[in-house]
Amino acid sequence: MNGVKTFVFFVEPSSYTLDLIEHVHKPMGIDYAFFSDAPLIAHSKKSPDAPIMGNMTKRQRVAFVAKCRKKYDLIVCNGYANLEFLSLFIGNLLTKKNFLAIESDTQPKKDRGLKGAVKRFVLQTIFKESHLLGFAGGTHEHKRYFREYGMAEERIFLMPMMVNNQKFSTTRPKPDSPFTFLYVGRIIPHKNVQTLIESFQKAFRDRNDVLLRIVGRGESLASLQSRYSDVPNIRFEGAKFGRDLVETYHTSHVLVIPSLYEPWGLVVNEAMAAGLPVLASDRVGAVGDLVRDGETGFVFDPENIDELSRLMQKIRSDRTLYETLASRAEKLMIEEWNYDLYRAGLLEALAFIRQQKERQTP
Repeated sequence: MNGVKTFVFFVEPSSYTLDLIEHVHKPMGIDYAFFSDAPLIAHSKKSPDAPIMGNMTKRQRVAFVAKCRKKYDLIVCNGYANLEFLSLFIGNLLTKKNFLAIESDTQPKKDRGLKGAVKRFVLQTIFKESHLLGFAGGTHEHKRYFREYGMAEERIFLMPMMVNNQKFSTTRPKPDSPFTFLYVGRIIPHKNVQTLIESFQKAFRDRNDVLLRIVGRGESLASLQSRYSDVPNIRFEGAKFGRDLVETYHTSHVLVIPSLYEPWGLVVNEAMAAGLPVLASDRVGAVGDLVRDGETGFVFDPENIDELSRLMQKIRSDRTLYETLASRAEKLMIEEWNYDLYRAGLLEALAFIRQQKERQTP
């Protein structure tokens, strides 16, 4: 494959990861392992036919990494705070045998205090290494994360945060009523669901033709349910997966993601592939690439209840605007933000590595 033998350490066999492997990595002959199989254990599913690092002893993990160093030209790790990456990085300092890559959806944050100073020093030391590449989940904040800590631009590549768009796409028309706003995700404080509910009530209190569906569970769910259980146009529907979740997208109109912090937000991909415009907090990582203000949705300040309320009213009251946003959202996912884009980014990185290896050859 392009003369560059490649191995990937994935975090876990989530549905997104398994789809990516099926559509990109297997066809390209890329081998892989997982750090954990926790999602499969939680759902009583059989582990995939791939190594699970968390099921090995520390000695076995180190030995596995050593074999990878001998066999592969490029080794990709999802994140860097793990034994596998540290073993690879330290070994590579001496031999320069492999190219390593960090795949990340992290946005840059301000480094504060001693802990921040230590983090900056460590990352700047790691990122300046010429055999290390940055695989960024998006083209804006996620690439900037690598730049902020000193990685050279030529070593930063787009590996887009991705779902299987075809799973969520539909030609079935949305129901006309009630007009439905949808939240999907964990119900915990930084997801800011309380602000979403307050904004919705400000815009549509006592309206039976507009609905807010809240899908998910978490530590804040019980208190929110207790407070709003008697509100007829707000529904708490629990966690949903698979076809149940897809059906929820197909019977809703607009996704709202009000997080105070969100590295990416794959629910944005899912919703847009299903033809939903998105109202997204300006602190959601997917905003820079997917939620194009006034084109595929709108961006808002997650601490401004009035702003979100106005946007919800705006998109509800203007049918032409809604349909235009919905059409553009789905088109962006189907035609641009797809597995072809991921494959192109990977091939670009492999071509760079091949070029570097040719320069190193006497």
